[in-house]
Amino acid sequence: MSIFHYLQDKSLVLLLNFSSLLFLTFYLLMVGNTLLTVLLIGLFWLLVLSVFYGIDYYKRKRYFKTIMEQMNQLDKPYLIHELLEKTWRWEDELYKEIIRKSNTSAMEAIIRLEEEQNEYKEFIEAWIHEVKLPLTSLHLITAELAKESAAKIQTHLLDLENQVDQALFYARSDYVHQDYLIKEVSLQEIISELIKKNKYLLIQNQMNITINCDDHVHTDKKWMAFIINQLIVNAVKYKKQGTGSLSFTTLSMKNQTKLVIKDDGIGIKPHELPRIFDKGFTGTNGRESGKATGFGLYLCKKLCAKLGVTITGDSVENDYTEIVIAFPKNSYLSEL
Repeated sequence: MSIFHYLQDKSLVLLLNFSSLLFLTFYLLMVGNTLLTVLLIGLFWLLVLSVFYGIDYYKRKRYFKTIMEQMNQLDKPYLIHELLEKTWRWEDELYKEIIRKSNTSAMEAIIRLEEEQNEYKEFIEAWIHEVKLPLTSLHLITAELAKESAAKIQTHLLDLENQVDQALFYARSDYVHQDYLIKEVSLQEIISELIKKNKYLLIQNQMNITINCDDHVHTDKKWMAFIINQLIVNAVKYKKQGTGSLSFTTLSMKNQTKLVIKDDGIGIKPHELPRIFDKGFTGTNGRESGKATGFGLYLCKKLCAKLGVTITGDSVENDYTEIVIAFPKNSYLSEL
């Protein structure tokens, strides 16, 4: 609270005082008082006015400084109205009541929104589980068809299943702590299972797979499988014409284990690379193919953050794209 803003707030009262003083001075001179008498009365008036507003400014400044300090110390600043000291000013008490009612209303609205969000999440999860039942049945039915027809249908079913999984994991992404189990897992095992799951997609797109992952890491197997599967689907989606290659390699370092997933696809434009994990960002390749939703890599980044691992990307256009997932090494978990 600066002296300038304080005087600006009191400008109307000060103007009234100076106008009254000017009128009094003119009146006293008109009724025959000496100039010295008038000056003394004027000086006394200004002195009283200066002392009163000087003390008032000091008290108000200290009052608001105390409030700001209390707010900075609170974990929940919106509860500041509970700590405001009682004052003799009626307007301060009125402001406290206004803040209290406003905060109460805001918290009630937030609670309602959270309840609605939870209901929507529960509905989405239930709906997705219902959708997965016919998808599983379709997978079984295609096994009885001719090999070529089965491969085509299986590819479309995998794409549909991937979209359903995206919706499920996105709905759960803010509640990862309620659904994950951190333990030592084999990256080789996770990747091999995903390659088997996507075999029709990989064969149809002539993808050569190389796996060199002997390391074990501490993470949640289900959530990490979803993340890696998104990267496999992306590698296929943005491959070049003809055959393509996709490699999985682990690098064991002192404080972390890195999983490097690299393809020889069409790559990413340099100016778009910093934005590939942004929500809704599809890039030039995604817009041209019409296949991108802008949620795959965003969801991977979000889930990695929840799992305590980092994910980064590098690419050279028309050459390669490389995604690196870094798992921190935890000596305590390793000893369990």
